[in-house]
Amino acid sequence: MPEDSVAMLAADPATELPLKTALDSAERLRPELVRDQADVEVRTTYSPERHRQFQEAGFYRLLIPRMYGGYAYDMPSFLKVMGSVARGCMSTGWCLTLGASHALLVSSLWGKEAQDEIFADGHVVIPSTARPGGPATRNGDGTWTLNTTHPYSSGSPYSTHYLGQAFEYDEQGKPKQQMFFIAPRDRYEILDDWGRTLGLKGSGSNTIVFKDAVIPERYVLEQTMQVDLRTANTSPGFELHGNPMHLAPGQGFFGLDLATVFLGGAFGALDEYERLLHDRKTAGDAGRPPAARLYDQDYQRWYGLATVKLNAAQGIVNDAAERWMEICHRAAAGGEPFTTAEDMMINMMCREATRLAWDTVQETIYRTAGSSAAVNGERLERSYRDLSQAWGHVTMVIEDTMARAWTKLHLGVS
Repeated sequence: MPEDSVAMLAADPATELPLKTALDSAERLRPELVRDQADVEVRTTYSPERHRQFQEAGFYRLLIPRMYGGYAYDMPSFLKVMGSVARGCMSTGWCLTLGASHALLVSSLWGKEAQDEIFADGHVVIPSTARPGGPATRNGDGTWTLNTTHPYSSGSPYSTHYLGQAFEYDEQGKPKQQMFFIAPRDRYEILDDWGRTLGLKGSGSNTIVFKDAVIPERYVLEQTMQVDLRTANTSPGFELHGNPMHLAPGQGFFGLDLATVFLGGAFGALDEYERLLHDRKTAGDAGRPPAARLYDQDYQRWYGLATVKLNAAQGIVNDAAERWMEICHRAAAGGEPFTTAEDMMINMMCREATRLAWDTVQETIYRTAGSSAAVNGERLERSYRDLSQAWGHVTMVIEDTMARAWTKLHLGVS
């Protein structure tokens, strides 16, 4: 990308997007997001019209550096906007968040030449999965060839690039190294294979396939694992943009992403529960005839407890995001780099927030909403399916191994 083009993008007044403006946009869209949930599931992603709305609102640019026409939001601000979208439709929030958030990793880890190309028009949507998808072959002419398959690539329908892992194998067929790569949209195929899961049917988590796809070596980071990024007081992105966020590893960042979408979905369930308080009656008992739930002491208590528990979960995520920012600023000021133990702790805090939210939805909201709220197509039925699907995500499964690893690092034992 020519230097003058970069300067034009950086000077564009459209690169200013106050947080309040972004949040107002998300809140205005929420009734439409709620209304369109069934269509999103059938389509397995949000509509092209919604995609354009997100573009116009600037949601894809929130973590793109200012040099390339982005807004360079801090982490707490980014999460607030994504959580607001997910509150209207969790599938849409999942697809949008995981497509928009990986711009931070790319602008942190890749060099200027690659970034100039990747962010050339100021718009990127970059899905990613951490699991290696197959072999990458070094061609000897400054390029690599990919023959890899990457299921669960959330955000793929509107993607401009893909960010993934691959193995280079030796002559005996044994893994020689793992690498992190980015590839533009014309190098891969998106399979029409999403929508068969219990929930998050509209999250656009399709499989991405590379067949004899050639990418330049500047798009490949050798000896690099997405889930084990080592940090220092500098990085290619920090040198280029001066943003402390470009000094962070990936586990805490990923945990913040998922927890934000999960909590958005849980608050969406709470919104529906509040509507039911107004629209539904109690079952009644021997001493009390059926009456509006709104005036029933039990429902008042359940609603109050659900609200405070979800706000407590949100408080955990907010604190984790602020800690994440503080550690980034410490590293940028020349202090201790972002440690693996700190990264793990933020990830684990986010997991506990999702646990609290999930327990609140299933033990209070779903249990007391009544069977009519679980009929196919009801908003709460969909919320329950989406949240249960997210609760089975791999990041929830690895809590024991991560807790053990964190303890060893923290206490200095093997």
